[in-house]
Amino acid sequence: MSDRIDTDRVQAALVAPVGGPVVWASAVGSTNDLIAMRAREGASEGLVIGADVQTRGRGRRGRAWEATAGDALLFSVLLRPSRVAGDVGLLPIAAAVGVAEGLAELGVAVGLVWPNDLIVDGKKLGGILCELSSTGQALAWAVVGVGINVRASPLLVAGRWEPTNLADVLGTPPAREVVLTAVLRGLGTWCARWYETGDAPVLRAFAGRDLLAGRNVQVTVGESTLRGVAIGLDAAGALQVRTASGAVVAVSSGEVTGVDAIPPAPSG
Repeated sequence: MSDRIDTDRVQAALVAPVGGPVVWASAVGSTNDLIAMRAREGASEGLVIGADVQTRGRGRRGRAWEATAGDALLFSVLLRPSRVAGDVGLLPIAAAVGVAEGLAELGVAVGLVWPNDLIVDGKKLGGILCELSSTGQALAWAVVGVGINVRASPLLVAGRWEPTNLADVLGTPPAREVVLTAVLRGLGTWCARWYETGDAPVLRAFAGRDLLAGRNVQVTVGESTLRGVAIGLDAAGALQVRTASGAVVAVSSGEVTGVDAIPPAPSG
């Protein structure tokens, strides 16, 4: 069945700073790489590039992002926040909240696992990869890459989460154009809120969807492993972990490699 995305319709519904233009291709290497190339050429904030399939899609730490053509939403957005390079720790958090809020408009209850996993009923629906470039102390541009399983779940080898997809969550596969529009509107709304009102509203919204808070976690930081209880994010968007000694360690760059089982949301 055709699931074509009408970019004009999508763009007409968008919210600044994620205002388009929206470009869609049948196949690309990596939408993040294409956005980065356009950013270096001077493209304006709000550009969206998506594709039915990526041949070199990636997640965090260079892992391949696998998806069969048409089964997922794969897209990237160009942002140019007016922040210094060291003051953008909340960008991935704002992006995660925006995507989750957009999906909520479709009736999908998404929980968030710091910093980039989208979880529904204890299973991974998608992920977000943010990449930045700076000029001196100033942030030049940022790319927010998003992957959401729509029609099917990819096979994950040794993944932290069992995968899921919107067709299984909703009982029927939604049109990708509808999902794309909702998610981009969520991103635009929450990026605008972050720009205009600062970090506090973003942190509160993330806390309401934080699936790690109160759970035992294992975090890989470089060559080290940190174990303890996650106690939410600090003001800079770092994951806070209380160790067995009672010390609180803030992790700004690391990966959650172990976590207490996250149960499915209660029915009804």
